[in-house]
Amino acid sequence: MSYTILYVEDEPAIIELVHDILEHKDIQLVSACSAAEGIQKARETKPHLMMLDVLMPDRSGWSIYNEVRSDPAFKDVPIIMLTGQLHRYRIMKEFSHSAIDAYITKPFDVNTVRQEIEKMLGVPIWSDGKKQSAQPKNSRSPKSRKK
Repeated sequence: MSYTILYVEDEPAIIELVHDILEHKDIQLVSACSAAEGIQKARETKPHLMMLDVLMPDRSGWSIYNEVRSDPAFKDVPIIMLTGQLHRYRIMKEFSHSAIDAYITKPFDVNTVRQEIEKMLGVPIWSDGKKQSAQPKNSRSPKSRKK
C-alpha cells in the first residue's frame, strides 16, 4: 500500500531534507510552503498523515491544525507537529493541552521521524518489521490515539 504524507513547512531546505528522509517506494510526500497551500493540498490529496511546522510566517501550524480538524474528513488523520522551540517549559505548555497525536522537536534525526510515522500509520515502512521503541527520542505523544 502507498501512503500519502502532507508536510507543511515554510523552509525549503527542511522540506528537501524531509523528502530525503522519507524517500521510500510506499511513501508519497506532498509538501506545502504556506498554510493556505497546505490546507488546499490536504483537501486535494486526502493524506494518510499530516506533519505541520508550528511557526510559519503566514499562519501558525496550530491554526492549520484547528482548520483541518474542524473538517470531518480529517478527524482520524494523524497529525505530527514539528517545532524548533527547544525550551522544555515552552514545549510542555504549548503541547500539553493539545489533541495532536505527536510532536517532534527540530533538529530531528532520521530514525525519530521514521519511527513516529510508522507508529502513527501502524505499519513498518523503513524498519522492515523490526521492533520499534515505545518512545523515540525527540518525540512525544501528548495523547494516546483513539482508533
